[in-house]
Amino acid sequence: METIVDRVVRAAGRYEGPGSGAESGAFTGVVEIRSVLDGLGAELTYRATGPDGAVLHDEHTLLALDMWSGEPTLFVLCSELNGLGQLVQSGESTFGNGRGKQGFELQIELELGDDTLEYVWSWGAPGDDLREQSRATLTRAD
Repeated sequence: METIVDRVVRAAGRYEGPGSGAESGAFTGVVEIRSVLDGLGAELTYRATGPDGAVLHDEHTLLALDMWSGEPTLFVLCSELNGLGQLVQSGESTFGNGRGKQGFELQIELELGDDTLEYVWSWGAPGDDLREQSRATLTRAD
């Protein structure tokens, strides 16, 4: 059975395009996807840069099947968060930490199309609803 890990590994390459964030405003996003260990996982490197060239977001993410549960899992390390986040697949192309309103809820969506990638970050502080915070609409550039 094909998993999202398989689909992302097949989509390996460089993607670039515009984005917008609730806090950052307009930016240019670049995502590079590489196959890891003969397709056991995929590394996603994501950088968002503002119009003035300032780096707004710098991220290194590993997508693989969790060795214990077998669930597709994103392991996210980025400049804004203090530590490594583990997000489990919660929809076809959506990953979340499952904390809900009781904690800091985080969700990442990576929607693959023909030579396109939508990369969406949503979060909600404790007590708040989950809300889209950033979206990059990227096209294959390699």
